[in-house]
Amino acid sequence: MNNQSQLFIAALGIVGSSLAINAQAADWRIALGIHDTIVDQADSHTFGAHAGFYMAHKAQSDLLWQGEIDIFIDHDTDKLDPDHIPIWFQSAFSVDGNLYRFSEVMNLQWQVTLEGKRNTVSSIEKQAKLFPGIVARYDNERVYAGFELAAGYYMLEIDDDVPRERGYDREDFQNKTGAYSVALDTRLPLGNTFDLYAKAQTWNDGSDWLENKVSGVLSYHSDSLVEDSEVKLSVEHSEYNLDPYDNRDKSSPDYLPILPWDRDTLVRVYIDMPWG
Repeated sequence: MNNQSQLFIAALGIVGSSLAINAQAADWRIALGIHDTIVDQADSHTFGAHAGFYMAHKAQSDLLWQGEIDIFIDHDTDKLDPDHIPIWFQSAFSVDGNLYRFSEVMNLQWQVTLEGKRNTVSSIEKQAKLFPGIVARYDNERVYAGFELAAGYYMLEIDDDVPRERGYDREDFQNKTGAYSVALDTRLPLGNTFDLYAKAQTWNDGSDWLENKVSGVLSYHSDSLVEDSEVKLSVEHSEYNLDPYDNRDKSSPDYLPILPWDRDTLVRVYIDMPWG
């Protein structure tokens, strides 16, 4: 097992153990909904259903632990990947603590995030991002804005089926590198029952960009369905730089990139409600 894999597994174990230890005092939520994974360059829509599990715990030391796992079941009719198993996963874990408080509404925090994906319909076989960073936040309980600067480990592996059809070998499918990340996010109220959250983030290895992501969530707060529940519409658009996988001569008449697409969009509609 290489050093990067050991680091990823160790970090996942630390975060998971800490969440489990504090599980009884945590805020647990569950999400149930439908989704569409869009690959516009292939004119592809993959619909399905999903469930998500979220937990947050504020420790006595003021550390905030959060964890989220989403499980997606696809109705895969387009077969972008001919051997795709139509179940995939994404996860996000984080811990943060206060560094300096400027005022009641502004502070500076440290943060460690661990994010991942597995087996998406758009040929992302594995993705892992482990990033410690600094976050400046403004939060007056209605309007929120944040700026994040982080540096850490980035790994993206492309599923082998489509690349092999395009002449790529097995060792070409994974990019592992140190990287830095910059992110901006905000949350704005839209009346008394709606709010809008938006985030833009980029990852760069120092010589070129690796991935750009833009996401937004429109939330409707209502107790008419389930007490303390929210109905959400979320859109997450990701664009991936495929140049690190490209070791072939672009001037060749037989040249093909490793994938015929380099972006995907995940659209979700779901209800988020307390669990337990």
